[in-house]
Amino acid sequence: MSTEARGRDPVSELGDPHPWRAAIVLGLLAIAAGMLASTVLPVVLGRGGWWTPGDAWISLRAAHYVPQGAWPLIYETGTKHDIFDGGPLLPLVLAPVAYVSDLFHLREGYPFAPPYPSAWIVYGPYVLASAIPLLYAVRALATEIGLGARRLLLQGAVLIVAFVPIALYGHVEDAIALTLLLLAFRDLLAGRELRGALLVAAAIAFKQWSLLAVPVFVAISPAPVRLRVAVRSLVPPALLEGAFLAMDYPYASRALLHTPTFASLGHSALWISPSADYLSSVPARAGAILLAVVVGWRMRDQRDPSRVLAAVGVILLARFFFESVVHAYYLAPGITFLLVSERAWRRIVTKTAIAAALLLAFPLHPDRQLWWAGVYVLGAALLVPPARRLLARPGPRGDPGAAPREADDPGPRAVLSRS
Repeated sequence: MSTEARGRDPVSELGDPHPWRAAIVLGLLAIAAGMLASTVLPVVLGRGGWWTPGDAWISLRAAHYVPQGAWPLIYETGTKHDIFDGGPLLPLVLAPVAYVSDLFHLREGYPFAPPYPSAWIVYGPYVLASAIPLLYAVRALATEIGLGARRLLLQGAVLIVAFVPIALYGHVEDAIALTLLLLAFRDLLAGRELRGALLVAAAIAFKQWSLLAVPVFVAISPAPVRLRVAVRSLVPPALLEGAFLAMDYPYASRALLHTPTFASLGHSALWISPSADYLSSVPARAGAILLAVVVGWRMRDQRDPSRVLAAVGVILLARFFFESVVHAYYLAPGITFLLVSERAWRRIVTKTAIAAALLLAFPLHPDRQLWWAGVYVLGAALLVPPARRLLARPGPRGDPGAAPREADDPGPRAVLSRS
């Protein structure tokens, strides 16, 4: 095997002697800030109740089926307008909290919403702690592609513009799926495609949008193992979710095959009727899958890490073009991959600022056309530069031109070429 590289960061050549330290410190800060903001701040402001994410309670309700020995029935949680639609692995992760809640008769925020749900004292830190493995995964991927300098800056940016919106909406499964995908591409770039494929499979079993990363993952893998990579990525989650469909089809199919969206809870797309409230399925999501396949085909045999990660980021971020209703946390996976890619290319300060501005637009509710016009402009500012790099003709090393680099950061390692 030969290694082609644009340059190596002297820091990354020595590895990362403390890969978990920054992740733990930032994660503990996130836990403290999240609990203060959800419990202490509302009291100080005289709100008469804690601020807790409603979606998080539906996931915990599904997790109660696990210690009760009824894991196949997790999708019977809720009503037509409040259902658990995450992957079947999430209730296993939340089962310890559900068990403690039952054991001590703690009050939860679903199906009713008490002002002070005592279960949040246990549940809140547990889900906020998902920031720690996420930030570790960001650093691990950055180290693998040769970014030794300013990894802390990258972790801080991901914490602010990716983890915060996930935490605000209470979708810990998105944080877990994103963590697994980051580690999967770390393994892919390190030449461990088959192990990485299992991480992709686990990510899909936590959140279905992870499926969008499969075409690029398979295309980047060496030709002799592509079929095995595809099988390992797709068959395990298909068998797992197929088992739930077989055992409890009426409820599982509603969550897994016809996932509902609620226009009144987010920003509905321009092609959705303003009077629409409940949509039982989103056919336009097929467009996101088609885009993933096209980009994957374009990226086959690519060897430049920056372009590989940019391709994944473009696919995941462009997802909001194909959703009937969008929420801020939908953007977190794509933004994360684009930030890592951009850090390999140049500074990430501008990208972080644009991503933050895009996320800050979500609490606003002006005229729908005006809101989408602003979102399209900010989205284009994030998507167009990496998309242009993907469309550029690769250079002699599989590199689309010489990337501008800082003096102390010679650039990322390239993927090992295998014969």
